[in-house]
Amino acid sequence: MATVGAGSTCLVMFVAVLLICIPLGNTYEVYDYSDFNEEYSYTDAHLYELRQKRDVKADPVEYVVVAKLTTQELISVDMIKFFMESWGLPVLLENSTRIVGLDVTTVCQQSGDGTWCQCENSYVWAYNNCLIYHSCDKISSGSCDCILGTPSSGQMCIPKSELPVFDFTVKINTNIPVNTVMTFVQSLRFPILFGTVLEITNMDLTTVCGVINGKYYCQCEKQYFWPCDMCLSYGSCDTISNNICGCISGFPSTGPYCQPITEISSSTQCAATTTPVPAENTRTISMKINQAFDSTLTDTSSAMYIKYSSDITSSINSVYQSVLSSSYKAGSAKVIQFRPGSVIADISIITTSNTLDFSAANIQLASVLSNKGYAVSADSFAEIVENGLYDTSNGNIYPGKNMVLTCKPPASSTGGISWSFNDYSLGSSTKYQISTDGKILTVTSTSDQDSGKYACRTTVNSMAYIIFQTITVQPFPNVNVNSSKTLKCDGSPITLQCCAASAYAVQWSLADPAGPLTDPMTGCNTYTASGSIVGNCNITDKILIFNWAVRELNGNLYTSGSVKINLTSKNLYCYNDQFGGGNLDAYATSACDADSIGNVTARCKSNLTDTTKGYWAIENTNCILRALQNLLERAKNLQAVDVPQFMAELQNVTEIFADKITDSTVNTLTTVDLLKIIANVSQSFRVDKSIMTNFLKTVDVIGSKQAQNTWQKLNAGNTTDNASSVLLRSTEDMGSTLTDTSFSIITNSTQLNRTKTSGSFFGTFGTNFSTQIDIPVFNGLTSITTIVFTAFDNVLPVRNTTYNGNQTKINGDVAAIIVNNTVYNLSLTFDVKNTSLGSPQCVFWNFSLLDEIGGWDSTGCEVKPLVNETGKFKCECNHTTSFSILMSPFFVDNLILGFITFICVGISMICLILALIIEIIVWKPLTRNDTAYMRHVSMVNIALSLLIADICFIIGAAIVNKGEPTPVGPCTTATFFMHFFYLALFFWMLFSALLLLYRITLVFSRMSKAVMMVIAFFLGYGAPLLIAVITVASTAGGGGYIQEENACWLNWNKTKAMLAFVIPALTIVAINFLVLLVVVCKMISRGVGNVSEPDEKNAIVVIARCVAILTPLFGLTWAFGIGTMVSSALGIHIVFAILNSLQGFFIFVFGILLDSKIREELVGKLSIKNFSFSQTKTTSLFSSRRNAYNVSNASGAPASSTNNSDTFMNINE
Repeated sequence: MATVGAGSTCLVMFVAVLLICIPLGNTYEVYDYSDFNEEYSYTDAHLYELRQKRDVKADPVEYVVVAKLTTQELISVDMIKFFMESWGLPVLLENSTRIVGLDVTTVCQQSGDGTWCQCENSYVWAYNNCLIYHSCDKISSGSCDCILGTPSSGQMCIPKSELPVFDFTVKINTNIPVNTVMTFVQSLRFPILFGTVLEITNMDLTTVCGVINGKYYCQCEKQYFWPCDMCLSYGSCDTISNNICGCISGFPSTGPYCQPITEISSSTQCAATTTPVPAENTRTISMKINQAFDSTLTDTSSAMYIKYSSDITSSINSVYQSVLSSSYKAGSAKVIQFRPGSVIADISIITTSNTLDFSAANIQLASVLSNKGYAVSADSFAEIVENGLYDTSNGNIYPGKNMVLTCKPPASSTGGISWSFNDYSLGSSTKYQISTDGKILTVTSTSDQDSGKYACRTTVNSMAYIIFQTITVQPFPNVNVNSSKTLKCDGSPITLQCCAASAYAVQWSLADPAGPLTDPMTGCNTYTASGSIVGNCNITDKILIFNWAVRELNGNLYTSGSVKINLTSKNLYCYNDQFGGGNLDAYATSACDADSIGNVTARCKSNLTDTTKGYWAIENTNCILRALQNLLERAKNLQAVDVPQFMAELQNVTEIFADKITDSTVNTLTTVDLLKIIANVSQSFRVDKSIMTNFLKTVDVIGSKQAQNTWQKLNAGNTTDNASSVLLRSTEDMGSTLTDTSFSIITNSTQLNRTKTSGSFFGTFGTNFSTQIDIPVFNGLTSITTIVFTAFDNVLPVRNTTYNGNQTKINGDVAAIIVNNTVYNLSLTFDVKNTSLGSPQCVFWNFSLLDEIGGWDSTGCEVKPLVNETGKFKCECNHTTSFSILMSPFFVDNLILGFITFICVGISMICLILALIIEIIVWKPLTRNDTAYMRHVSMVNIALSLLIADICFIIGAAIVNKGEPTPVGPCTTATFFMHFFYLALFFWMLFSALLLLYRITLVFSRMSKAVMMVIAFFLGYGAPLLIAVITVASTAGGGGYIQEENACWLNWNKTKAMLAFVIPALTIVAINFLVLLVVVCKMISRGVGNVSEPDEKNAIVVIARCVAILTPLFGLTWAFGIGTMVSSALGIHIVFAILNSLQGFFIFVFGILLDSKIREELVGKLSIKNFSFSQTKTTSLFSSRRNAYNVSNASGAPASSTNNSDTFMNINE
C-alpha cells in the first residue's frame, strides 16, 4: 500500500478471479501462463493476461486475470482498495462469467532516487527479481517485499504459497565417533537457515561403520535398511527379512548407504538368514593401586597421568587378549579416570561374551603391573557399575524420610550381596535394614549426614562386581523467617520474608484476615501486605497473622508456622523496622538477612542524648551464611574425590562474601572448621597446586586486616581461643601432603614454595620478599615446603606459658617450614614491620602449649645480631615448624607510671584553671602599660593552650585501648587539636621571648598595642594552625597521620609526622636561649634602669624569668620525650611523665605566683590581712650581691623602693 503524490506515476497491479462457466462442448483454448522458469519467476510479457489456471474442471473453470493501472492523479492505493471493497462481489459480467475476488498485489512508484515496487499483503517478489533489481529490504526464505525497479517483462508479486520449493537430500560421510555425532544432531533445532534460500529441515544418522576383529561392518540406524543387493554383495551380519537387512560385513566406500524402507525396491529376492556378529559389551573395570593418590592424576595432560594410563592400558590389552582370546576386543582398554582411595583406576573394556572367567587373567595382569612398579594384587580388580541403586526420577530424598536402595546384579552373579557406605561395611541394624536376599537396603529417618556413596558388592565372572551410586539427602530447610513484632499502624505496607534451602519451596498467606496463598518459590519468598490490608488503628490496635509454609519440591508440606504482627498507634520507646517496637529493657529477635541463617537479639536501651526515645542495641547474633552452612553440612561426609570441587566452592563463597565473613566470628569460625575438614580428608592423597591455591586464597580472606578485630574476639573466647592454632595447623597439614612436583604459589598475603633438594637450601620468600630461609645441609633428597604468611599477625595471638598480653607484637612474617627429613640447624632473617619496637624474641608456634590451645615458644631458637643491617633480625633454630619474631614497644606498660601521668595532669589542669581565674581578677590594674598588657595576654594564651591540649590528651587516652588499633576518626580529631595547642604553647613562649628582646634592645622605640596584638596572635595561633593543617593534609591520606595503636598522637614509624611538632618546639627552645643570651648581654652593658616605668620594669623582669625558667624546662621535657621513643627504661618514662604532666603547675608558679605585682593585687582584691610570702634574697637569675644596677633621679637622691621588691629595685652600692 502506498500514497501517490501529485505529479507522480503509480502503477497498481491487481488480480481478478473469474469463474467462467464453459460447456464441455465448447472449444475455447485455455492458456496457462503461470509456469516458473529456473530463476523462480514468471516470464510472460503481457500486462493484461491470464496468469494462472487454478483448476480445470468441466464446469466451472477458474482463472486469475492480471491487470495494471497507471495513474498521474493523486489517487492512493487506499482509494483503489476502497473502490474494490465497495464493489460488491461477486460481480456478474455476463451469464457465464463473474468476478469473485479482487486483490492488489504490487505498487510501483517513482521517486527522486528511481523506481521501487512494493508487494502488498501476502504477496512477495520471487528470488530472481530480488537479485536482478536489488531488494530494498531483507531477502528471507527466497523472497523479498520490495525491489528497486519495475520488471520489464511485466512480472509482478506472487502469493507466498506459490514460491517454488525444491527438496534435496545431502549425504555426508564423516570419521567422527557415533556418540559424538548423535549428541550433535540431537542438540540441533530445525529448521536451520543457511543464507537466504536454503533451509535444513531435518538430519538423520543412517549408517555406522566400524571394525570388529579386523573385519569391517556397517550397521543401519533406526528406520534405515540395506537393500537386498547390498546384503548379498557384502554378506549380511544379521538376519535378512523382507528383502532387507540391518548390517553388512563390509564398507561400500562409494555408497550407497542405508536407505529408508520407502526407497528400497522389493524386486530382488534374498536368502533367508546369515550368521550375526556377536554383540559387544562395554564393561568398566576398577583397579586399586596401593599408594597415596596424587591429584596430578586428575590432569589428563600431566606426565604422571600419561605414564600410568599408557602402562595400564597396554598391560590390559596384552594380558586380556592373550588369556580371554576372541571374547576380548583387542585394543579396547581405555582409562576413564583416576580417583582417590589409594589410587583407583577406572578402565573401560569391550567383550563379546557375558560369561567370562577373569580370575586367571587378573592374576597374570597383577604380575605384569607389579613388574612395572605398581602395587597391585589379583584381588585389586572389580567390575563396577555406576548408578542404579536409586531411581532419581522418584525425586529428591528429604530428611526424616526412609530411603530404599535396590541392588540389581546380573543373573550370573554368585555369592552373597554386601553393602557399604563411604567404603565402610554396613550390617543390618535399626538404621540400616537389609532384606533377607540382601538386595534391598533401607536407610531409616535419613538426614544430610546420610549423603554419600552407597555400594552393593557381589561376584560376577570370578571378579568382584560393584554397583555404586552417590546419594544426596537434601539438607534441612534451615528456615529463616521474620519474627513476630510490633509495628506502627501508619498505613505503611508490611514486608515479610521467609527463606529456605534451595531444595524447598516457600509460600505465604494472610491468615487473619484471610488472604490468598502466594505461588511457591525456591530460596526466598517475600510477602508484602499492602496499605489497604494494614489499614489504620484509629479506634483500637490490630493484629495481623501471616502463615508461611515450606514444601518439598514435589509439593508435600515439610514444615510451617506463622508470624504475628501487632499494629499500634501508641508511642513506642524503641523502634526500627528490623525489631519493631518495644519498651525499655525489652528484648526482641529478628531473622538474619536473606544470605544468612539464624537470629539477631537486641535489647531496648535508653538514649543519653534524647530521653524520649531509646534504641535497639544488638546483644547477640548467631548469623551464619547459608552458603557456608550448606558446605558445612556437605563436609560431614566429604570424600577425597570431592575435595577439588569442594575447595573451589569454598574459595568462591569466601571471595563473594568476604565482608560478611571477616566481620563475623561465627562465619570465620565456620570457615576454619571447613578448612580443617578439608585438610583432614586430604591426608589420604597428594594435593596439587590448584587445590592448595584455593586453600591459601581462602586463608587470605579470613586472615586479612579486615578480620583483625574478629580474631581478637576469637582468641579471647573461652571456647574459640584455639581457632587460630587450628587454622595454622590445617595449613601446615595441607602443605605436608603436596605433590612431589616443584611449584610456587603467590596470593595476596601468602607465598608457598614447593621444591626438592639434596644439598643446602636458601631463598628469600614472602609476598614482599621479606623473609630469608637458610638450611645449610640435608641428609639425602628432601622435599621442602615453605609457606610465608604476611598477614598472620592479624590471626595469631601473642601468648606463651606466662604471658597473654597486647603489648608484645608479631613484628615479622610467620614462616612455616615443612620437610620430610630431619633438620638440625636452620636460620631465618626477618624484615621487621615496626622499627619502633624492641626486645626481639625468636619463637615458634607450639601447638601443644597451654593444654593444646597453642602458643609461642622460644625453645631451640635464639636471636643472632646482624652487623650493619637495620630493620632485620636473624633467628637460628634447631627444628622446623612455624616461626616468627616477637617484639615489644618501647613504652612501658606500668601501673605506677599511669597513676603518675593522670595525677600530674590533673594537678596541671587545676593550676591552669587557677591561673586563668587569677588573671581575670587582676587583669585591669596590671595591664596599664603596653609591655605589661602583652605579658599578661601571652600568659593567658599559654595557660589556655596548655589547658585545652591537656583536655584533648585525656580524651585521646580514653578512646584508645592499649594494644588495639586506634580509632581513626576520634583519634585524628584529638591528635589535631593536641598538636595545634601544644604548638601554640611554644609559639606564645616564643612571642614572650621576642617581646622581652624588643623591650630590652629597643628601649625608646614604641609599637602600638594593636600592632603587637596582631603579631602576637598571628605568631601564637596562625603559625601552629598552618603547621597542623599541612601535617594532617600531607599524611592523613595514607593512614600515616596518627599512631596505629596504643595512643592518640602523631605517627612516627610510618611518616615521621611527629617531626612536625618536635622540630618547631626544639627550634623555639633554641631561639629562646639565644634571646636570653642577647638580653643578658644587653642588661649587663646597659642595665634595666633605662626602662622608665616601674610597672614596665616588673613586666620585663617577669617575662625574663618565665622565658629563662620555662624554656629550658619545656625543652628538657621534650628531650626526655624523644628518649621515650628509643628507650624502654622506666626512669626516662617517669621523668618525662612528671615534667610533661606538670607543665601547667610550672606555668602557675613561675608565671603567676612569683609575680609580686599579681600577689599584691590579689591580696588587695581579696582583702586578706597579713598575707605575705617569705621573700628570697634573689628570685631572678639576674640578681647578684654586688652587681645591682643604680638608678638615680635628677637631683642625685636615692630612689625609693617598694617594700617587697627583691629583684631589681633594691639599690645599694
